This record gives sequence, structure tokens and C-alpha cells, in this order.
Amino acid sequence: MKTKLRVIIMTQSDRFFIPNNIRQAAAICDVIEVVQVDCKSSLDHKLRQYLSWFGPWQCAKMGALTVSRALLDKLDRLLGYRLTHGACSVQSAAGACGLPFRVIQDSNDPDFVNHVRELSPDLIASYSAPQVLREELLSVPKHGAINVHGSLLPDFRGCLPSFWYLRWGESLGGATVHYMSRKIDDGDILLQDSVDISDCKSMYRLIRKTKQLGGRLMAQAIQEIAEGRVQPRPNNTGEGRYFTWPGKEDAKAFRKRGCRLI
Repeated sequence: MKTKLRVIIMTQSDRFFIPNNIRQAAAICDVIEVVQVDCKSSLDHKLRQYLSWFGPWQCAKMGALTVSRALLDKLDRLLGYRLTHGACSVQSAAGACGLPFRVIQDSNDPDFVNHVRELSPDLIASYSAPQVLREELLSVPKHGAINVHGSLLPDFRGCLPSFWYLRWGESLGGATVHYMSRKIDDGDILLQDSVDISDCKSMYRLIRKTKQLGGRLMAQAIQEIAEGRVQPRPNNTGEGRYFTWPGKEDAKAFRKRGCRLI
């Protein structure tokens, strides 16, 4: 029997898609800890920007769905994860799988880096972790750190690719698993696949497609690393576009296309 990789999963708060991806990874590797990074750049702290990008009605609809998922999560916990099996929060996904869970504010805090060093992971797997990892942390795992990004790198690097795909009227999206480096979405590419997004007018629908694809690719990448079958290829960032957070004019163009949050 082949030895499973010892993996730390790093992510941010999510009640919709990442919990299922965590459970998928836990089925093929030894997840030694799930770490939720709660910092200023995480999406939970972007309510003011969301209001300016999408308007009160769209944010209210998203808020109502989030609250319903939170209530379902509480019921799931009371029933011992027998209702949704931990599908409604990152913490519950960890709990349902019997995995250690912690919340941190700074991925690069020396205390956390020392903690990771003590755990001695083979790999860090990032699912939308909201901070750039510095060399002190990247150098700890035997096989480094990998991240899944919701675009076809090197194009649509940076923040909120789901918004920018819709903003520019793209019909083909995708997901990429790549090694993490000191620059955002800059490391060599391990796996990549595309998905049709021509029927997507909402970010929610588009994200669902790319997160589901990304979860499968991440599990495959972890397995290939464990088996020594990875064949990274260069991430030629000079050939793709990089986006930051949307501005006022971008939000107007987004809405003019008939696009929405949910």
C-alpha cells in the first residue's frame, strides 16, 4: 500500500463549495489539519465592496442564502453531521471527517509557521486561501505548497476571476492547480482543465462550476504528487492578464451585460 501524503489544507470561510472539496481531498490523503484564514482580504470582509459592485438586492439575496446555509450547518452539527455531512461550512467539513481545525488571522505569523514546522507536512494545499504565503512557510513542506485558482492560468490571474470572466463576456472558464510562489498565481502549473461558462450570468453559477472542477483537479494533483507522477509546466505570466479588485466602472460594465452575483 502506498503511503498517503500528510497534507495541511488552507482556505477561507465558505458555506457552499469548498467543504465538499475538503472532503474529496480527505478521501485520498492524510489531512493533518484544516486551517481557515480569516483576514482583511478574505471575502467575508468585503461586504461594502459587494454592495457597490452588485447592489443591495443582490447582496440581500446572497445574504439570505448564506443565513439559510448557516442554519442548516447548525442543524447538521446537532445531528452529528448526518444531514449534510459537513457540506455547509469549512469547520463542519473538518468535523465530519474527524480532522483538526483552526482559525488564524495571519498565514505568515512566526508562531503559525513554527506550528506547521512541528506538524511536518508533506504538502500544503490551498483552496482560495486569501493571503500570499512567504518563503518561510512555503519552504516547510517536503513537496511545497499548491493552490487551485478559478481560471485558466496564466490568464485571469489575481482577484475574483469569476467577476472578470463575466465582466469580459468570456464563454470558456476553468481551473488550474499550480505551485505557490512569492507572487500571486505565479508558480508552475500542475493540472488545468476548462469548463463551458457560456450559460452563466451569475457569479454563483460560474463559481459552482469552477470550484467543482478545481476540487477534482486538486485531488488528482495530490495523488500524482504522492505517486511521483507530476509534470509541471511553466506558468508564462507575461502571456496572461492580471486583475485586482473591481472598480466602479467595471461594476457598471458587469451589470450592463446583465450579469449578477446570484
